[in-house]
Amino acid sequence: MNKRLITLLLAAGIAVIFVATGLHAGTEVKDSFNMETDGYKKRRKAPPKYELAVFTHAKHINDYKLSCGECHHDKDGKALDIKMGDDVQKCSECHNKFKKDKKNKKDIMVHENAVHKNCIDCHKAFNKEKGDPKGMKGPAPASCSKCHPKIK
Repeated sequence: MNKRLITLLLAAGIAVIFVATGLHAGTEVKDSFNMETDGYKKRRKAPPKYELAVFTHAKHINDYKLSCGECHHDKDGKALDIKMGDDVQKCSECHNKFKKDKKNKKDIMVHENAVHKNCIDCHKAFNKEKGDPKGMKGPAPASCSKCHPKIK
């Protein structure tokens, strides 16, 4: 083999290794984070009255044994087959409306609606499993004040 071909193959091999390493590394997953986005920061006219909800990956995955796909889904609402560290988009990438439309107050593309529906529906179902017929009282918070305490 000539030197040019060997150099080309070596360069291609190194490139494949770098790409594979980058793909394998995926996205850094924060253990806990506030459910705030730039979209909400832009719409504020006055200081907030209530705390932002805090989401904890560790609690949901380790304590409740949920899979990532139970929250992360495709455009049709189907669960994605992903694991910790995989590259995923934030909710706000798709649910990118930050102001409710008066004609369609339950628009699922509104970030707030999507997050509330996803979280509250799951929490109510969990509470029903634990014995609460309405799903509002139990170990999983399902009312506004449980996730959004008033700022003092």
